Amino acid sequence: MYRVLIADDDILMQEALKILISREESFQVVRVVGSGDCAVKACREDAIDIVFMDMLMPGITGLEAGRIIHQMNPQITIYMLSSFSSHVFLRSMARDEVKDVLEKPVTWAKVKKILENYKTNHEDAVMDHEEALAMLLRNKDFGRFYRELPEIIDRIYEMAGGDSVRLIKLFHYIGQNLLDTRNVYDEKMQIGELFPINKALILDQKTSELWLFRVMDYLFQQNSINRYPLLENIFYYIENHIKEDITLNTIIENCAISQGYLSRIFREQLNVSVTEYIHMKKIHLAKGYFYFTEDSIADVAFRLGYNESSYFSKVFKKYEKITVKQYKMESRRKGSQ
Repeated sequence: MYRVLIADDDILMQEALKILISREESFQVVRVVGSGDCAVKACREDAIDIVFMDMLMPGITGLEAGRIIHQMNPQITIYMLSSFSSHVFLRSMARDEVKDVLEKPVTWAKVKKILENYKTNHEDAVMDHEEALAMLLRNKDFGRFYRELPEIIDRIYEMAGGDSVRLIKLFHYIGQNLLDTRNVYDEKMQIGELFPINKALILDQKTSELWLFRVMDYLFQQNSINRYPLLENIFYYIENHIKEDITLNTIIENCAISQGYLSRIFREQLNVSVTEYIHMKKIHLAKGYFYFTEDSIADVAFRLGYNESSYFSKVFKKYEKITVKQYKMESRRKGSQ
């Protein structure tokens, strides 16, 4: 549901816009105010997607309110309402802050077109993120997924404007669509059942990254198992022994498979070696420990089956491109904000 703010000191205009917007299912008028100051306050306090705002209101003008709102959150789309016909002049004054200028009285056809275009453009942007992840699955490139995950998370947060409700909807939408587009899953399976997501999990981008890693890891596994059913036993063994000193040799000894065959089909399905995959999963778990606990580097290394913390630190830097200490400092800094 997209959230709309109406800012106009004309009560009749307020009611007319509320009626017009209510005809579109995906949009809800959540705030109605009568001044530019109140419009700024509403956008500061609430998660607003679209603002319909009169140019001339008591207090600061609609144009000035639009500039302030745009500075606070550039993701908010602003439509200015004006009784004047000098659209070119108005657009030139607010070309960066205002999406368009609408001449009063505003017609249903115009509002309908605006809302439909907004919904289409917004859903296209969401689909871009979903398609980026789906492409990595289709290309069977787990390593590239691991490298690009932080950037994908950044873009999702930028789209949501940091609003927790919107973030939960975005992650749920993306995760569910990825499930639905795969042919190997039970059609009744819901992303919320497999991988519950709530406000606590999206405290910041690092915890969201941990969630999305688990989702995509599951999808990569299921795609691989669909092609080579014997890999189910391999993934099961890795999951159950990931906190031990697990190696390629221990896997082939316990799963009755030749090293050459396992290495070949594993790289074919994930484009990484078995050892690289294990390291990535261990580092994923390590990041969770560093975020949620005060455990030392040595403690976490030992927990994950690394006999030497120096070797663990070397592996961590190889895959994360920063040191463990840098990651811990960054996690603490973001967690305290």
